Amino acid sequence: MDKATREELKKYDPKELLLFVLKHYKIEVLNEYDKKIEVEGDFTIEIEGVLLYKLLWEDMVIAPFDDLDTLCANISMELSRE
Repeated sequence: MDKATREELKKYDPKELLLFVLKHYKIEVLNEYDKKIEVEGDFTIEIEGVLLYKLLWEDMVIAPFDDLDTLCANISMELSRE
């Protein structure tokens, strides 16, 4: 993602942006909390800051992400294995 795109995305609420991208990737949201979103496949995404997210699986940290496409692509890849 280029710098201009990153700056543009920083204008949006991190949670709303995440929910939008999850919907685009057709990843089902199961529960929403303040800064956590549970999705199918036992994944949880914690909103750490502006364009900073932490992916967890069954409460184990998988990795931090600063790119929502990469985050959602990883979840989609794991869901396709099931």
